[in-house]
Amino acid sequence: SSTAPSGGFAASAQSFASAGRQAVAMADTIVVPEVGPASILAEIEVLRERYEQQEHSDVPSPKIQYDFACVLICSPRSADVREGAHLLEQLLEVDVGSATEECLHHLALTYLKLGQYVRAKECTEMWLCLEPRSGMARMLNSLVLERASHDGLLGLLGLGLLGVGAALAVIKRWK
Repeated sequence: SSTAPSGGFAASAQSFASAGRQAVAMADTIVVPEVGPASILAEIEVLRERYEQQEHSDVPSPKIQYDFACVLICSPRSADVREGAHLLEQLLEVDVGSATEECLHHLALTYLKLGQYVRAKECTEMWLCLEPRSGMARMLNSLVLERASHDGLLGLLGLGLLGVGAALAVIKRWK
C-alpha cells in the first residue's frame, strides 16, 4: 500500500484549515473605525478647509473637489448632499477625462438618495453611452427605474387613500 507524501493534499488541507482558524482568531482583534454621522461631518469640515484653500488658486485641484464632493454626498444633511451634487456637476462640465464615469456614478447615486429619479436616470444613461458594457451602469439604471416606479406607486396609493378619506368626510357631513 502506498502512503501519501508528507507534503500531499492531506497536509495542505490541514495547513489551510489551521491558517483559516488563525485568520478567524485574528479577525476578532481587528479594530474597524466606526463610520457614523459624527465622523462624516468631521471629515467634511477637514476637507472643506482644504477645498476652500485651493479653490481660488491659479490651478484648483479637481481631485480635492472630487474627494470633497464624495464626502458631502455621504452626509446625513440634505444641504451637504445637494452641495456635493453641485460640485460633481461642475467636474463634469470641465471634462475630468477618465474620471467622468466615476463622477456620473456618484452623481446618479446622489440623485437617487435625493429622490430625483429623472436626473439619476439621465446620469446612468450618459454613463451607459460612455461605457455600454458596464454592468454597474446597467444595474444602477435598473435600480433607478425600479425605485422611481416603486415611489410612484406609493404616491398613487397615498393619493387614493386621501381621495377615499375626502369622500368619506363628504358622505359623513351629508348625513
